[in-house]
Amino acid sequence: MSVPPILCYHKVDRRGDLGVTRLSPRRFAKQLERLATAGWRTLSLEEVERCVRGDRTLDEREMVITFDDAYRGLREHAFPALAGVGYTAICAVITDYAGRLNRWDVAYGGRRFAHLAWRDMRHWQSRGVEFISHTATHPRLTWLRAHQAADELSRSRQALEAALGAAPRAIAYPFGAASHRERTLASAAGYSMGFTIATTWRGDALAVPRLPVYVWSRDVPVAGPAERLVAAAANRCAVGTSILQRLTRSSGK
Repeated sequence: MSVPPILCYHKVDRRGDLGVTRLSPRRFAKQLERLATAGWRTLSLEEVERCVRGDRTLDEREMVITFDDAYRGLREHAFPALAGVGYTAICAVITDYAGRLNRWDVAYGGRRFAHLAWRDMRHWQSRGVEFISHTATHPRLTWLRAHQAADELSRSRQALEAALGAAPRAIAYPFGAASHRERTLASAAGYSMGFTIATTWRGDALAVPRLPVYVWSRDVPVAGPAERLVAAAANRCAVGTSILQRLTRSSGK
């Protein structure tokens, strides 16, 4: 079993914010161009699953591009840029917020960003973008009670099936956080593959690691040791966002 380099993007948007996950459309397009020029090709979700289960040999310069949160800016900037170099992608959807502003998140700098609507997803579904679950409301699953986490996993899967015609077989855990309990719940909900962030590959198809791409990431961000170390440290800092998110929700704002 082997896992390809899997990049995890978030926002690709002209509008700035105070977070670290937004890339400008120009920077994103430049990264894609350099990857394509270097001979990298992208894999589909099915190909990834075959690799991690040992049913497919991973070739050199094969990678995966994923997006968490399914922001609307992807339809104007990221998805057309991917199509321009012949790349596919996997996009994780927060289903309760499809077509809405990201009020589940902490608005660093006070700016809100809209998410893709279901019609946007259906448009790009036939153009090389696959859509998977990112739960219903983007909580840190490891902080929820088991029945709450199970509801987030199943409700999101049902919404995607109703809107896009097929139940997703993969989940991207919010903040990449998934212990043994969350992986067990994901399997029980019908998922056969799960994506984490900045973890170590240990042969578990429900804990497939990805490399997050941050604002400081270099132009060809495929998986050197330094990038992985910085990504792991940055992802740990996201616990602060989870705390603020929980406080905001408990206050009813």
